Amino acid sequence: KHCKKAKENVWIHFKPSLFQHIGTHSSLKGKVQKLKDKQFGKIQLFFPHDNPTASVETQIKPYKAFTLQRAYRGESYFWGLLPQQGDKLQFKFEPPVVLKGFLFRSGNVEHPSDRLYNTTVEVLPTQPLSNLPDYLKRKLKTTEDSYIIVGDFDDMGVAEGTIDESFGEIKSLRLNVHVESDNWAILSEIHIETADSR
Repeated sequence: KHCKKAKENVWIHFKPSLFQHIGTHSSLKGKVQKLKDKQFGKIQLFFPHDNPTASVETQIKPYKAFTLQRAYRGESYFWGLLPQQGDKLQFKFEPPVVLKGFLFRSGNVEHPSDRLYNTTVEVLPTQPLSNLPDYLKRKLKTTEDSYIIVGDFDDMGVAEGTIDESFGEIKSLRLNVHVESDNWAILSEIHIETADSR
């Protein structure tokens, strides 16, 4: 009994499985093995994360149940119809949080061209921009409505970066689309890292 419990504590489970049983014949006479791991061969279409509490909204219409809310909660991915110039995917933090970094991945293995193109990552601190340190103010790129541009999506449809702790608490983060897209857009990974997360 003790040995079994100890094994369960160190037993490593891989999902999806690394190996699959092949064949139906058993070494036991008259026994047929029909083993099939339901997860084997499945490709992961999204990557869930435990993001800070936020209300989310976008002007991009979702396809079926692939909403931005479900993607943010790690239940699925966001699949939106034809992003237009000026569309935004907005995350309003309740309460505001100190952010450390972000990772947004668009497209997935089934729809690799459904990416966000020419899209920036922007944050809105609770403190006025005039309160930021001078070294930071000199290198900042800001929008007309006082958001700070902290990154953009690359050719592979990924936006990843760190956020200077001098920004303090952030009340909102948004993805701002700058050009009309010929494709739908998938957001398969949303990871917003707070200063107190590991």
